[in-house]
Amino acid sequence: MDNKPRIGFIITKAETGGAQRWTLDQVRLLQDDIHPFLITGEEQWLTRTLSALSPLVLPELLKRLPGPAGLMKLRRYIRDNRISILVASSANAGVYARLMKLFTPGLRVIYISHGWSSIYNGGKLSGVYTLAERLLSTLTDLVINVSEADASKCNERLNIPPGKSVTLTNRTPKPTKQSANLPPKPVKLLFLGRLAHPKRPDLLIEAVSGFSANDLTLTIVGSGPAETELKANAPNNVFFAGEIQAFDQFHHYHALCLISDSEGLPMSALEAKAHELPLLLSDVGGCHELIDDGNGVLCVNTLDSIRHSLHQLITNLDTMQSAARASAPNAWLEPAKMDYLHAYLGKKSGA
Repeated sequence: MDNKPRIGFIITKAETGGAQRWTLDQVRLLQDDIHPFLITGEEQWLTRTLSALSPLVLPELLKRLPGPAGLMKLRRYIRDNRISILVASSANAGVYARLMKLFTPGLRVIYISHGWSSIYNGGKLSGVYTLAERLLSTLTDLVINVSEADASKCNERLNIPPGKSVTLTNRTPKPTKQSANLPPKPVKLLFLGRLAHPKRPDLLIEAVSGFSANDLTLTIVGSGPAETELKANAPNNVFFAGEIQAFDQFHHYHALCLISDSEGLPMSALEAKAHELPLLLSDVGGCHELIDDGNGVLCVNTLDSIRHSLHQLITNLDTMQSAARASAPNAWLEPAKMDYLHAYLGKKSGA
């Protein structure tokens, strides 16, 4: 029997999404160095993609409050599989993972911020959720912030104790597909994301409506509760492709546009950056960390700002494309492999 660390990745939902893609990328990145396990609340895209791991589906994770039945099932799974490290990538899963510290001596628990939903999803109760997160940090061995913006919130808003957090900015695997030789017109824009809060494709669609289909088109890849209304109000230069799991067609577009009220460090924008696409992003969360040396433009979530940014993108597309090619390696995951492994195992980088 080998001595590879046995690491469980726990996440509330298994649908297509940024945190789910992050989990998949981690398993693939480290599969030769660890024994990975997957725990999630539903049968969906992630469980199907990682079916070889024989995931534990724990429906109790989908409930807002943890219950004794779910906690005992998780404890038994950890014990039976001799899991020594839990990596939690969502709020509910994070609660379960931290509570496991009370039942499983020696278990190391890592929590991944992914935007700190206790702040942006808390509404009037954000103070309560923030306090809960601060208390749960006492049961957390390490918090990994996925952006510098998350690190600031961790320190200033959540007051996580010093020494309990590290910042490993989100990255994505190096692409294997080459950029397509696209004609200059129309400029083909891509929006990739779930059509639900906090994403704001409605604002982007309205901004795009001021351009002709000969000059600019927008393809919406994703599904969600807002889809029907968005389609009803879309102009003829906006196309809906629906949800495309494991989307890998970035090379068919000139740029990615992501308008959102809240983000950590968005995986869709990271993937686009890795594929050498210029970016138009809302200036929220860690989005500004993806714009460097002219590879894109930031906007605020108003029609005037988005339209102005679209004009900037179109006018300076050649320059932005050159900058995007130069900055693409900054988004690649592989160089950070040992940083993640050391964080999970509790080693100092370079140890």
